[in-house]
Amino acid sequence: MARLTLPRLLSDGCVIQRRKSVHIWGWDDAGAEITVTLGSETVTGKCDDIGRFDVYLSARESGGPYELVVSDDKGESIKVKDVMLGIVWLCTGQSNMELPITRVADKYPELAQVEENKRISTFKITEETSFSGPYEEHNTGSWKHVSKDTIMSFSATAYFFANKLQSMTGQPVGLIDASLGGSRASSWMSREMLEGYDELIAETDKYNDEAFRKERLEYNAAKDEKWINGLAAADEGIKNNWEKEDVDDSDWETINLPAMFTGTPLEGHIGSVWFRRKFDLPKELAGKEARFFFGTMVDSDRIYVNGQLIGETAYQYPPRKYIVPEGLTREKDNTVVIRLSIELGLGRVTPGKEYKIFNKEASANIDGEWKYKIGAKCEPMPPTDFINWNTSGLFNGMTAPCHNFPIDGVIWYQGESNVHEPWDYADLMERMVAGYRKMWKEENLPFIGVQLPNFVIDLNEKENWGEFRLTQSKLLDIPSTGLAVTMGLGEDNDLHPVTKKPVGERLALWAGHIKYGFNGEYTGPVPTNATLNDGDSNCIKVSLSHAEGLCVIDAGKGEEVQDLFLEDKKGELHGVNIIKIADNEVICRSKDYCTEGFAKVLWCCENTFRGGLISNTSGIPMGPFKIDIQY
Repeated sequence: MARLTLPRLLSDGCVIQRRKSVHIWGWDDAGAEITVTLGSETVTGKCDDIGRFDVYLSARESGGPYELVVSDDKGESIKVKDVMLGIVWLCTGQSNMELPITRVADKYPELAQVEENKRISTFKITEETSFSGPYEEHNTGSWKHVSKDTIMSFSATAYFFANKLQSMTGQPVGLIDASLGGSRASSWMSREMLEGYDELIAETDKYNDEAFRKERLEYNAAKDEKWINGLAAADEGIKNNWEKEDVDDSDWETINLPAMFTGTPLEGHIGSVWFRRKFDLPKELAGKEARFFFGTMVDSDRIYVNGQLIGETAYQYPPRKYIVPEGLTREKDNTVVIRLSIELGLGRVTPGKEYKIFNKEASANIDGEWKYKIGAKCEPMPPTDFINWNTSGLFNGMTAPCHNFPIDGVIWYQGESNVHEPWDYADLMERMVAGYRKMWKEENLPFIGVQLPNFVIDLNEKENWGEFRLTQSKLLDIPSTGLAVTMGLGEDNDLHPVTKKPVGERLALWAGHIKYGFNGEYTGPVPTNATLNDGDSNCIKVSLSHAEGLCVIDAGKGEEVQDLFLEDKKGELHGVNIIKIADNEVICRSKDYCTEGFAKVLWCCENTFRGGLISNTSGIPMGPFKIDIQY
């Protein structure tokens, strides 16, 4: 006998979309009579031949908390408590959407003591894939409202989006978080959305083979274990306990850290390398519990202070932020030792990060000259098959079960994993937007993306973030879409920048503009055309909309505008001198005379930016563009 069941999305603390029919669904015995009560409204329904019921209550304004009661004719009943009516958004994409507040907590320390807010809630879906088809119901997920006990697990981008949106609208906000680091656009698209992309569909079919999937999982585990254990077995540092304080390091080489290993004797090294450094501490820090920051490294590390392991990280991206326990250090002659494992010969201790030991009273830097010695050399780590990134898997396992739950829109932060194959990204986005709108049966369901920020480190010639941002901007050709510009919010040396508050707030401004009648500025300046200025072929005027308060802002690289270029008819770029940035226009003159004239104007079309960014009253910079000059 079946048992009355509701989907996970309809559980305690849920936020149900206002102003749309309230959809209550679930499962029971075939033919069972179902009664649903929400507030003062009661509606009845009946299970179909396979035991599913779908009941719709009237659309209503925001409010709550309510109790939702669902019962059947056998006497079974489910009560869902603390139900709010408000605005619901799907938050999806890859790691910079998934990135939790715990990773940005040092940037926003006030969140550790955030006041409880039951009017912002999130439903986080755990990573899960299905290649056989879309799930009807989630296997994970529950609603959690904002409190100091829960907030560290919230998506940082999504939380700041919700917080700003709530301040703009006064409404309860519900977030459905379906995101996963490393995922591609096609990971979040259905088979139907990808019709005609035969290679992607074939990928889904290949991973639908359970035996093949099992073999791939076993391959991943076996190759990781073999490489890690093989390196450890060969490592002279492990054999001879190089983590100890009394190791004789008189024959070790020296290197200044942090550093890229390119151009050093460690260039191309694959295997383990050990680093050692002596350091002193001020009396306010010695012997006290302290925090140990050591930037990021490629690839995995184990760090020891005075012979004791204080932390380890298995891959390159997380910042190394460890705790030095009380009583471990002293004022003089402390030793820090790092064992770094390098998988592909691209080792580094990332420049531009913080390298220090500190507490509230004092701090000591630990960058500078270090000693090092190679522990072992080995072959490159074999590539990992990230099964869950493959086509349609995440859509089927995480997104598809959401479509019964009405929402107000989608925010999308993804692109890093598609930069190396940009040629079809605009088409994929168009298909995704259309597909999601079809799923939720809303022709103009808002869809707001995040444009990738400035970034440099690790990029190769196949990864042009400047060009990719231009591709991302094509999203705006679709009605009821937005794109949050993030140039200046990135970190050139980190794929996961911590400045997430402005990202979420810019997404909210777009949502306010598209959906909620917000009349304030929601974007930076936008070019409308480029023409010759007074007929001078070497002087170009770019006319702008959204240009009130036109100005130049310093985003960390000074106020001199250095990212505007003119492209001649041969495709060569020419730097410019700025003549004017005011009155809804930017006027510039080429630094060198071009007899053939210019064809295009380019703004911020490289991986990063060089100087001041052009903005308006919003403080949001003008987005990257490449536009034709009209003659």
